[in-house]
Amino acid sequence: MDWIRSTILSYSPINGANSLGSSISSHSAQPQIPRIIVVNSEHQRQKYCGNKIRTCKYNILTFLPLFLFEQFHRYSNIFFLCIAILQQIPEVSPTGKYTTGIPFLMILSISAIKEIFEDIKRHRMDIEVNNYRIQTLIGNTFQICRWKQLKVGQIVKVYEGRPFPADIVILSSSEPLGMAYIETAQLDGETNLKIRQALPETSLLDFERMNHLNLELECEHPNRKVNEFIGTVHFGNDRLPLNITQFLLRGAKLKNCKWVCGVVVYTGHESRLLMNSAAAPIKTSGIDILTNQRILFLFFLLIMITVVSVIGSEFFNWILGKSFYIKLFHRWSFLWNALTFLYFTIILFQLVFKLL
Repeated sequence: MDWIRSTILSYSPINGANSLGSSISSHSAQPQIPRIIVVNSEHQRQKYCGNKIRTCKYNILTFLPLFLFEQFHRYSNIFFLCIAILQQIPEVSPTGKYTTGIPFLMILSISAIKEIFEDIKRHRMDIEVNNYRIQTLIGNTFQICRWKQLKVGQIVKVYEGRPFPADIVILSSSEPLGMAYIETAQLDGETNLKIRQALPETSLLDFERMNHLNLELECEHPNRKVNEFIGTVHFGNDRLPLNITQFLLRGAKLKNCKWVCGVVVYTGHESRLLMNSAAAPIKTSGIDILTNQRILFLFFLLIMITVVSVIGSEFFNWILGKSFYIKLFHRWSFLWNALTFLYFTIILFQLVFKLL
């Protein structure tokens, strides 16, 4: 599915169970109280997040500050902004006010339009994914609802070839002994099908009995361990252990099985797929790093040449002040030399930065 691929590419790669210890976050801190889920009940003992997801980077309020923050990670943009500001001071600018400002704004505008179009695509993909349809058990029948409407504890039915809308514990399937096969190539790149199997005590349940189940799950709180799952199901008077064999990951596809029924245990941003998705860092390519290094070098070179030019200008004025045929009264002034420094900066920056 394109939405799974775009989610993984726009976020950091999935961390396996072995790498969990090196990337602990606030989500991975495990409370002592287990996650308790009452199956097919509107009244859960704990409050859980919804199944609606959001992977777009910006909204109306955050676009401008976040965009400018990303753009000014490039030292060249900072430098040209400073030059454009200096050119607005008539006393120190030998060039027009908008010589640098207008081209600089045009470049920023083109970059902003590109970011807007890319984020609109992500936003549309979010809407599409959130509005995928799934069958949910309501009463004695399965009825269609949207992915974003799913809640923890609901019983869902997924058909062959379709992705799972949330992290699910399998209850039964169309195959004997509650067997099911899932494809996780979109998640971890593995093409081999993985076997999942419902508990024998729930594998033979029919739909009418599912509606009257007195079923309660205890499981670990949301974490990033895609290859581990620990839980317990209370089925009547029995306590039955659950493990990864009964666990179906959001985004995985059902294969070689007509359908499976399961109970939703993790939704939305608490699912394993989204828990392993961190906000995309600001991309800095090797060329950007090299450019930043050269910009710093050229900046210091420009400062040195400008200082030498100011000293030369001061010395020249001092020599002229001694000439009898030129009535020039010369006196050292910090303000005058500061303006001269800015004047030479604007003149020389184009010459120096041609070396870039």
